[in-house]
Amino acid sequence: MGQQQLLLLVLSAVIVGLAVLAGIEAFDQGERQATRDALVRRAMSIGTDILASHQKPPRLGGIDLEEEPDDDVMAAAAGFDSNDSGADIPAGGAAGSAVCDIDGSSGVVEDDYENAYVHCGSGGSGRGSPRGFVVTVRVNPHPEDEPFEEKVGVVAIQEGCEDKGDCDL
Repeated sequence: MGQQQLLLLVLSAVIVGLAVLAGIEAFDQGERQATRDALVRRAMSIGTDILASHQKPPRLGGIDLEEEPDDDVMAAAAGFDSNDSGADIPAGGAAGSAVCDIDGSSGVVEDDYENAYVHCGSGGSGRGSPRGFVVTVRVNPHPEDEPFEEKVGVVAIQEGCEDKGDCDL
């Protein structure tokens, strides 16, 4: 009877350990998906704000994306404070260190001067496994020039970045 109880105790300890590991993995997956979704939402929101500023007349504080405004001018017109380069706009709702960057001359597409890009990135988890994200959204003021294009749309989601500078933008 003692051996049977000991076997049941060891077996139940193994089952509980596996259940805890499965729960931790499920939580981590949910956390990664929530961070990714928050970055997409924030980048789309900033892109929409830039497009709204483009559609306003310059006399009323609007910007003209065709004239290649500075990144900080786009950030200010969209209602964000930046560090004079359209960068380090907090990406609320994502990981604590997540920030967004507005880029008017991204180089994502050669000679793509009328489009603006928003890059939102989160760092890694700090547990030794890189799992950050970088989300890139394009603001296209003239989607009618390209079929099946949106005015504001996600063009890239990259995973496995410790820092938004680690991914190719």
